[in-house]
Amino acid sequence: MTSTVRKLALEPHPRAAQLARAFLAEQLETDSETVEIAQLLVSELVTNAVVHAASALEVTVVSDEAGLTVSVRDADTGPLTMGARPQSELDEGGRGFLLIASLSTAWGTEHRGGRKTVWFRLGPRPVEDLAAEPTAAAARSGSAARQANRRLRTLLLRPVLQRALSFEQQLGELVARSVDALGAAGAVVNAASGEPLVARGQTEGKVTRSVTLTLDERTFGELVAYFDVEPDDEDEAFLTVAAERLALLASEHGISHAERERAASLDYLSEATEILASSLSVSLSLTLVAQIVVPRIGDWCAIYSVDEHGAARRVTTNHKMEDRIDALNEALTREREVTEAVDNVAAGHPALRLPATVPVAEQRTAVVVAPLVSRGRTLGVMVVGRHEPLDAVGFMALLELGRRAALAVDNARLHEEQVATARALQTSLLPPALPTIEGVELAARYHSASPGMSVGGDFYDAFRLPDGSFVIGIGDVCGKGAEAASVTGMTRDLLRVLMQDGHGLAGALRRLNRALLDNASSSRFCTVALAQARRERDVLTVDVCLAGHPEPVILRGDGSTETAGVIGDLLGVMPDDLDVTEARVQLAVGDSLVLYTDGITERRDGTRMFGQFGLRRALEAALDSTTEGLAAEIEGAARTFVDADLRDDLAVLVMRCVAESAAISDAALTRSS
Repeated sequence: MTSTVRKLALEPHPRAAQLARAFLAEQLETDSETVEIAQLLVSELVTNAVVHAASALEVTVVSDEAGLTVSVRDADTGPLTMGARPQSELDEGGRGFLLIASLSTAWGTEHRGGRKTVWFRLGPRPVEDLAAEPTAAAARSGSAARQANRRLRTLLLRPVLQRALSFEQQLGELVARSVDALGAAGAVVNAASGEPLVARGQTEGKVTRSVTLTLDERTFGELVAYFDVEPDDEDEAFLTVAAERLALLASEHGISHAERERAASLDYLSEATEILASSLSVSLSLTLVAQIVVPRIGDWCAIYSVDEHGAARRVTTNHKMEDRIDALNEALTREREVTEAVDNVAAGHPALRLPATVPVAEQRTAVVVAPLVSRGRTLGVMVVGRHEPLDAVGFMALLELGRRAALAVDNARLHEEQVATARALQTSLLPPALPTIEGVELAARYHSASPGMSVGGDFYDAFRLPDGSFVIGIGDVCGKGAEAASVTGMTRDLLRVLMQDGHGLAGALRRLNRALLDNASSSRFCTVALAQARRERDVLTVDVCLAGHPEPVILRGDGSTETAGVIGDLLGVMPDDLDVTEARVQLAVGDSLVLYTDGITERRDGTRMFGQFGLRRALEAALDSTTEGLAAEIEGAARTFVDADLRDDLAVLVMRCVAESAAISDAALTRSS
C-alpha cells in the first residue's frame, strides 16, 4: 500500500488554525466532502492545542488507499483539561473532540516522548491524492474563474456538517472559511449589541474591513475582517457575499430558535393552565401562580389579591432560593417603587416594567408588575423579578400566564361563592337544633350527595304544638338546586304553620298538596312522613301519616323491628283530594321510631340494594346505642354499603321513648356540654 506524508510545523499563534487549513487545501486539491471535514477538524484541533498547550505544533497528513489520516502533535500537557488558563468566551472549550467523534471514521490520542498527538481518519480516499509536486498542484488549480467559483463554494456547508454542527460552530466554520478564501489575518463576528460571537485567526491587522449583517432590513450584527495588505475589489465583493451568508444563517437560527421557544412556551402555558384548572380555591390558585412562575419565568414572584375596593394585599411570595424569601418580603415592603406600581396596577393600570432594578438579598433584579384580570375585573397583581430583563417573548408569555391565572382565580372565586351560597341555603332548610322534650330523645343525621355544590331536596324538622304534643317530620323533594330548595322551604314552613294552627296530619298534608299544585312556577313533587306524638305516662302515642314516603321503622327495646304507617299519595301530583291515612302506634320506654329518606334504602351496589332489610339489620346491630349513635350507625351502614360516592342525599331522624328522669338528665348533660 502506497502512502504520501506531508508535515507542517506551526507556532502557537492565533493564525495557526488558518495556516493548517490552508496547508490541507494546498495538499488536497479537491472540493470533496472529505477535505471540508478534514479542514474543519484540523482547525478545531489546532485551536484547542493553541488554547490549552500554547506550544509549537506539528500537523501531519497521510494519504493512502484506506483514506486520509491527519494528526496534530503538541507539547504533552497531560489530560485534556483547561488547566490554569482562563477560558475566553471565544475559546472552543474542547468541543473539537466531540466533532471528531461524530465526523471521523476513527480517532485517538497518543502520549510519547513528552508530546501529545491527536489523530483522526477519514475515508475513503479523496478523489484527488496529495500533490506530488507544487507545480502540478498549481496546474490543477485551473483558471481564475474556477478559483473564484471554488472560493464562493466555501460559503456552503455540506448537509453532513450542517447536521453535526451547532449554530455557533457553523458560524465559526463559515468565518474560518472566509478568512481562508480572503487570505486575511483573521475575522470576528459581533452581535448587534456589539458582543463578539465568534473569532477566527488574528483579530488585529493593518487594514480593517467591516460589513453589516443585514437581511430584510433586520440587522443581526457585523463581520469585521483584518488584512495584512489592502484587499482588492474581488475580496471586497466576497466579503459582502460572506456577510450576506452569515446574515442568512443568523436569520435561520433566529427563526428556528423562536419556533422552539414558542413551542416550549405553549407547552409551559398548557401545563400551567392544567395545574391551575385543578384548583377550586382562590388562595391555592394564587399560591400556584407563584410556584409556576419560579424559576421558569422569574427568579422570584409575589402575588397580591385585590378586593372589591381595589386594595392589594400580598398573599404569597416565592424565590428560587428559599433562604431569600424573608429578604424578598422585606424588599417588597420597603421599596416604594414596587408598592406604588402594585397599587397602580391594582387600580386598573396595565402591566409595567420598573425603570430601575430592585435589590433583593444584595442582588439587583429587573421587575415586572402585571395584573390578573378576568371578565373586566382586576383580581390580583403578579410581581416578577429576574436578574436579566424579560425579552419580548418572555414578557408576552408572562402576560398570557397572568390572563390564564386570572381566569382560574375567577373560576375558583365563583365556585367558593356558589359553595357558600349553597351551604347557607341548605342550613336554612334544616332546623338549627332539635327541641328538648321530656321523656323523648331526638337525633338526626343529614348528608348531601354534593356538599357545597347544590342544595339537596331532603329535609327534616321537629317542633312543639300548643296542646303539649310535638311533631317530627322528614321529606324528600324531587331533584336538587334552587327550584328544589324553594319547594323544600315552602313545604317545611307551611307544615309548621298548618300544624301549629290546629290542623291534623292528613289535613295539613292535603292543604300542602293544594299549595304545591297552585304554584305554577314549580313542577316539583315531594314525599313527606309526619308523626305527631303525645306522652302518656311511660308510653308515647304516635300518629303517623305518609304522603308517598317510605314507612318508618320501629326498633323495639327487645331488638325486634316493624314498620309503621300506610304509604299514601305523592304531594304535588294528584289534583283531586290527596289519599293519605293516619295510623297510630305506641312506643314504650326503650322503643325508637326511625324516619328516613330513600337515599338510605335505595343505596345500590350493582343489583344489590341496601333496602329496608339493610336498615333493619343496622338497627338491630345498634340496639344498645344512644339515639345519636343509632342515627350515625344507620348513616354509616348505608354509606359503606358500596364503595362509591353518594348519588342521593341521606336524612335520618330518630325518636326514642325514655324514662322522664333519664330524658331530663340527658338534656341537662347536653346543655352543660
